[in-house]
Amino acid sequence: MTTRIALSVLIAMLFVPSALGQVANPRLVALVGTNEAFVISLRDASGNLVTQLDPGTYDVAVSDRALSHNFHLKGPGVNNATLIDEAQEVTWTVTFGDGRFSFVCDAHPTMRGYFTVGTLQPASFAASVGPKKKIALSPKLADVGPATVTVNDRSRTDNFHLTGPGVNKKTGVAFRGRVTWNVRLQPGRYTYRSDKSKKLRGVLTVRFPA
Repeated sequence: MTTRIALSVLIAMLFVPSALGQVANPRLVALVGTNEAFVISLRDASGNLVTQLDPGTYDVAVSDRALSHNFHLKGPGVNNATLIDEAQEVTWTVTFGDGRFSFVCDAHPTMRGYFTVGTLQPASFAASVGPKKKIALSPKLADVGPATVTVNDRSRTDNFHLTGPGVNKKTGVAFRGRVTWNVRLQPGRYTYRSDKSKKLRGVLTVRFPA
């Protein structure tokens, strides 16, 4: 009798998935501050701000503590939001593919953040300085993420200097030639200029993920 019971248990274990064998999804923690605190964030299980994730399925634990804010997570294939007029504690199971994602308070769009997932194709920029008093960068509008900037420096008296959030790259004033920079662009305003001629300058705008 004991042998039969043991055999039945063994057969049941073979055909019924064990909860112990299931791997938990990585956990992310989203926070929206109280009505007076205009705070919004997304952190990993270790408490680090999320800027880059591997593709996959995640559990996003949202702590929305305000009656005047909400947490809206969006990006390719993802569009989840809490209510603006209700405090909520909710967990979403979300699958992220390669792309750019953002989170925002719909009532106060300045409360926002972003992150990228997986491998993104770098944006390509062509930059030049010289001959004579000329400087250029194309395109002048870009998305967040990796970028490759190829600079053709043809001036003996000016250089090409690109600065902005997380980027400070330049050629030498006496340098002539071609150089390629691999950078990671963040939302905001970047300037390109010659350090020797104040009139040689322009602006690159990096937009926030929609």
